[in-house]
Amino acid sequence: MASSAVVPAATIHIAEESYRRCQSEPFFRAFYRTLLASNETIRTMFARTDFDRQIKLLQHSIGLLFVYAKRRNPAILERIAARHGRRDVNVAPELYPLFVESLMATVKEFDPHYGSEVEQAWRMAIAPGIEFMSGWYTRDAADAGG
Repeated sequence: MASSAVVPAATIHIAEESYRRCQSEPFFRAFYRTLLASNETIRTMFARTDFDRQIKLLQHSIGLLFVYAKRRNPAILERIAARHGRRDVNVAPELYPLFVESLMATVKEFDPHYGSEVEQAWRMAIAPGIEFMSGWYTRDAADAGG
């Protein structure tokens, strides 16, 4: 989905309701188990991570992805995008689909109402923010002259 596409408010609402059903420490820990199992580069990036702190950051970030889908204000995600950019933790664009798929697998596991409508709502609701953050990496490289 192109980041310029409007995500209907009802779609975002479905994803947010699903997120409310999932939100628990076991959900976030399961997400990170799935994400870390998805790729060696990701495992290396998280080698020295304080997961108690990281879970709080993830909770906040998922909320911001939903907010960004509602109000395409770059200021909502700029700080997180910069943190994940080439100049900081260096999350390359090809890693974002692994984040999305790990998140979807975890939502499927934890949301008792999970189905095609919930999955589609999540994918649509987080797509604009994921595209913004992935695109930041390219802009960051261009700004750095590389």
